Amino acid sequence: MKDEKKEYLAHKQMYQSTVKRNKKIGLANMFVLATGLALKYLGRPDIGEHFIWLGIVILLYTFGSNMLAKKEMQKHQPK
Repeated sequence: MKDEKKEYLAHKQMYQSTVKRNKKIGLANMFVLATGLALKYLGRPDIGEHFIWLGIVILLYTFGSNMLAKKEMQKHQPK
């Protein structure tokens, strides 16, 4: 039982560090998306669209890594 709990706590720490990192990435992603929308609005849609697509890719990455970390943590939850 004790080993299972230690393993769960280790996975919980990894999950929390992943979520914390992804929050920082999310803030940077908001800047990227805002830049893309501003460029589209200011008449540079060719460059703005690239920033918007980059923001979407970053959003999908952070969402996927959060889901994988949560699934991994729940898999090792003590019973």
